This record gives sequence, structure tokens and C-alpha cells, in this order.
Amino acid sequence: MKAISGFPTKQELRDHKRREIVRCASEKFGTEGYENVPLDAIAAELGVTKAALYNYVSSKNDLLMQCYEVGMDRLIASVEQAMDTPSDTAAERLRIALETYVVTMTRKDMQYLWNDIRPLLAPGDKRSVQTSRDKIDSLFRAMLQDGIDDGSLRADLEPKLASLVILGAVNWVGIWFRASGSKKPQEIARAVVSDAMRGYLA
Repeated sequence: MKAISGFPTKQELRDHKRREIVRCASEKFGTEGYENVPLDAIAAELGVTKAALYNYVSSKNDLLMQCYEVGMDRLIASVEQAMDTPSDTAAERLRIALETYVVTMTRKDMQYLWNDIRPLLAPGDKRSVQTSRDKIDSLFRAMLQDGIDDGSLRADLEPKLASLVILGAVNWVGIWFRASGSKKPQEIARAVVSDAMRGYLA
């Protein structure tokens, strides 16, 4: 039931607090490393007690998975938005989507997705992670197939394998990228995607 006079409901307040916890944790995991950030540090950053965090997370690993889900949703949304960009060919849409993907993954609150997540997965977490990655793979497979169909990509490409190869190449950016480097994310995205797509163009 919506509160009167525009005041947020208890659930809306709870959701807002959860988003703030995830935002704070994502930034600290991304910039300092998951292993270097205790829950106490996140609580201190937010100005709350560690006990208060346990109203929203069951453990540090649970918080990491909440951050992961938000991050993957952000990646998927960025690719879907890029796919809607007006362009003459599917190859051009693929380029835009890949560059957007790389720029998004280099955000300071995103790098934990590549550096920390795999060693910490529990069996149930693995299903959630794989579902998100399958969604991204399906988006890129569809663009690859569109490129084959419109002649802007090589006719002999196999979308499943081509998607695995090109995503394997660009995903490494999330591991080696450092914000302190000399190149901006967009510059890196253009260079990496250009090289990754070169063998795919018709």
C-alpha cells in the first residue's frame, strides 16, 4: 500500500537502503579488492553498525552475490540499449554493443565481477552466475547471426563459437584494466573491439 503524502513505504525505504549497501560494497570491492574489504569497512562507510548490515545480507559472500546480480543486470541493460542504436549494418551494432560492454565493465564498481567472483561461488550461486552469462552470450549470438544474414560479417562464422571467442577476448579487459592507466575506457574499448572484430568482418 502506497504511503500518503508522497512518503515512501517501509518496503521502499528498505529497498533504498539495500541499493545503497550494494552500491557502496560494489565500489569498495572494485577499487580495493573483495578480500581487502571487511563488512565493518562497508558499515563504517555507510555510517551504520555491522549488525545493521545483517538485516540486508546474511554474509559477505551473500553481499558479493547481490553486487554481482546488480552488476550483471547493468551489463545486460547496456548491451540491450546499444543494440537499439540506429546503424546501417549488424556488424556496426555489434561493434557499438561490444564497446559499450567494455566501457561498462571498466567502471570502478564493476571490476570485482572478473577478479573475485569465481573462487567464491557456492552451488546455488553458480546457477545465478551462469544464467546471467548465458543471457549476455545470447545477445551477442543474435547480433552475430544478424551480421551473417545481412552480409556484414563472414558467412562462414558459427555464432556460438564466434560469441565465445569474442567475449573471451573482451572479458579480459575487466581483469587487466586499471583506472590509473594512461588510456581512458572508451579508448581501450575502441582498440580492443577493433582487433577482436577484425577477423569477423565480411
